[in-house]
Amino acid sequence: MGNETASPSTWVVNRGIDTLVVNAFYTDNGKPIKQEMASLLARQLDEWKRAAQAVSEPVVTDWTFNGLALLMHPGGAGQGQWQWLLKTPDITLYLSGGKWNGVASVRFNAQYLWSCHNSFEAITSVHTFLKDILQDEVFLQLSEVHLCADIAGWHGVEQLNQQRDFVSRSRKRGTHLEPDWGFDAKAEKYAYGLHSSGFDFSKRGAMSCTIYDKTREIQHSGKEWFYDLWRSRGWDETTGGSVWRVEFKFKREVLHELKQDGVFHGIEDVYELPGRLPLLWAYAAGHVGGDEQGIPDGWLRCVVPSEERDKNRTRWPTHPAWQVVQKAFSEPAEQPEHFGKMVRKRWRERNIDRGIEAVIGYATSLASWVGDELMADSGVALWDSDLSDFLRWFEREGQAYLDRKELHFGMEVLRKQTKFGVEASA
Repeated sequence: MGNETASPSTWVVNRGIDTLVVNAFYTDNGKPIKQEMASLLARQLDEWKRAAQAVSEPVVTDWTFNGLALLMHPGGAGQGQWQWLLKTPDITLYLSGGKWNGVASVRFNAQYLWSCHNSFEAITSVHTFLKDILQDEVFLQLSEVHLCADIAGWHGVEQLNQQRDFVSRSRKRGTHLEPDWGFDAKAEKYAYGLHSSGFDFSKRGAMSCTIYDKTREIQHSGKEWFYDLWRSRGWDETTGGSVWRVEFKFKREVLHELKQDGVFHGIEDVYELPGRLPLLWAYAAGHVGGDEQGIPDGWLRCVVPSEERDKNRTRWPTHPAWQVVQKAFSEPAEQPEHFGKMVRKRWRERNIDRGIEAVIGYATSLASWVGDELMADSGVALWDSDLSDFLRWFEREGQAYLDRKELHFGMEVLRKQTKFGVEASA
């Protein structure tokens, strides 16, 4: 039946925005309007796109965000809706001529969101960037947001039955956030390998939820900066066990209709988002103690089954661990000082490790093909050779290759730094 009590050490080690998408519109007296992009700007974008198509890979543009150049990709996106697609490690930028919809859409990459001190900082930085490149004022409409909470000490999650131990509500009672988005959420299980590692609810719906083992997922994604964040909030990898993430995803259809009587109806302007986070989370996960009438609420809720006492699952008591989830956005959660630098440091370290792994793999494969030459150069048997023997051979043969191709090693490094979004050294 799963764990019916929360450990005293069940606590929130992180919460915030993991994904954010905004649509950008030109404005008229502060109101969003449909307006075509300036022809000069469109021609410049076409020129960059043709250059990318000519070489079948992204090319560097003159635009920079957060100190890194944007790369124009050869294709567009959205089945022709977005003619131009540009990327940096921090954002993905979609642009259109503006005739049929907004002029731009921006997806904030998770690495960038978590490196910012707060969501307002990330939003204002992107807003300033868009105004600079479009040379006009723009309105930022909230298109999609994923809110998450990372929970430590939630034991027995993997034994929960998603059909029995989770309840989704078709309607909210009371006056707090009342859209009719709550069909009984379809639940799916997923796993890494043969290990059950989480649940999906209404995966392709306008609103959805995923609950999964974040510690296991990090082994695949490499986002090890979360370890640093969790440690700053009392988690220890040797004794803290797995950290489980609860992530709610709100798409445009939901965000447009959400309301709280007498307060707001719909979230259009993305600048409203930071102040609405507790309301969004409460609508998704419910309030501790229920709504104003004390009735258990929430679009999704983990419950303690009580079939003997009540056949109505919506009245089953909230699981104690889920009450910890419900409190996740009730208090401010600023990032530790210099956490942004730690995010970039961890990402750099992961890429270096992966690069070394790839180079060693290629080096040993290449050495297996040129074993006779290595033995002739080093004077030792192949099984006694080491990396330095290979590197001496490779320095000669690699330079000969660069000469034949009329390439310069240092210039290729600079080109790759720009392509991969690596901050250049002085």
